[in-house]
Amino acid sequence: MPIEPLAAIRTRRPKVHAIIGGVTTAFVTDVLAAIGAAPTVTFEAPEAAHMTATADALLVNLAQSDAARRKGAQAAAQAARRAGIPWLFDPAMIHRSPPRLIFARRLMALGPTIIKPNRAELAALTGAATEQAAGLLAIQAGGVVFLTGPKAVVTDGREVVHALGSHPRLAAGVGYGCALGAVATAFLAVMPPMQAAITAHRLFLRAAERAAVRGRGPASFRIAFIDSLHELGEGP
Repeated sequence: MPIEPLAAIRTRRPKVHAIIGGVTTAFVTDVLAAIGAAPTVTFEAPEAAHMTATADALLVNLAQSDAARRKGAQAAAQAARRAGIPWLFDPAMIHRSPPRLIFARRLMALGPTIIKPNRAELAALTGAATEQAAGLLAIQAGGVVFLTGPKAVVTDGREVVHALGSHPRLAAGVGYGCALGAVATAFLAVMPPMQAAITAHRLFLRAAERAAVRGRGPASFRIAFIDSLHELGEGP
């Protein structure tokens, strides 16, 4: 039988609208399709708002923060807030670009359900890269912080879960962090935010372990990783 969280995804086939960078779009949509979600990725502002309003969850990822995507991200986040649609915000690379950090703060005011920084991005947002800073940010934002990295933490400011574990093949590749955020977004459509983040993290590790057995290099690992996600949803 399929593992339970993926069974929920495959039963519902949630519509996930994603504002993401062009470099990782194909990979992220392949990952979402592999787990059973239905992705859309337009970022032109009026259409992004309409697509979000009819979606089950929204991902906003700042990996490519050009003018068109910024407009689309803001329109989509506003649409999600109006419609009560859960959304995940990935403040990618805000520690390397002051204008991107300013825009990230503007999006944070629209109430993301999950904020997914790494430790450098958390430090840019809060001034510290600690578990305590993640908890305070979660309380201030009224959501959940999914702090990624080798010592991942998921917290709503009251409860803290240490999602320990990582895989070197994920850290060495491009787009896996973006895809992790996308999978957590899909789970947001079928479960509460803390559970969504924890489930996505565990699923990624399990798929990476399977893929590492078959994937000899970065390209074959990428394909094996997508296949592994699909297979985890099909059976044991």
